[in-house]
Amino acid sequence: MIVRRATQADLNQLAVLFDEYRQFYGASSNIDQSLNFLIQRFENQESVFFVHVKDDVFTGFVLLYKGFNSVACSSYYILDDVYVTPIFRRQGSAKQLIDTAILFARHENALRISLETQKTNYQSQQLYEKMGFVRDDEFITYHCFLK
Repeated sequence: MIVRRATQADLNQLAVLFDEYRQFYGASSNIDQSLNFLIQRFENQESVFFVHVKDDVFTGFVLLYKGFNSVACSSYYILDDVYVTPIFRRQGSAKQLIDTAILFARHENALRISLETQKTNYQSQQLYEKMGFVRDDEFITYHCFLK
């Protein structure tokens, strides 16, 4: 199993896995919408995609979005999407994907990687903390939903 940066040629196969991820979080299946979303992020260079591959099959992915910290005058990455298809879970795939994201962000001289997870997602929280992520007890997140 390897982790590599996705290319434009990978987007069709990645869209299938991305659609599975969206369904996991309650969205209706829509491959065309998933593919269009990924194409837009890729073409506009708004996201960096890494895929986990076993025998030419995509088994997981991580998407990073670039952010900026005004106080530090630096960039950081938001790890917004990480997913491993159920039959490949608990084999170290998520750790490999996140390790790759961390190496990439370090190479880019980013300040940090930030992420959010559901309060009840204890397994992922344990993995993140084991990998050096620190729970934020200082800031509270607010959202202004526009749709």
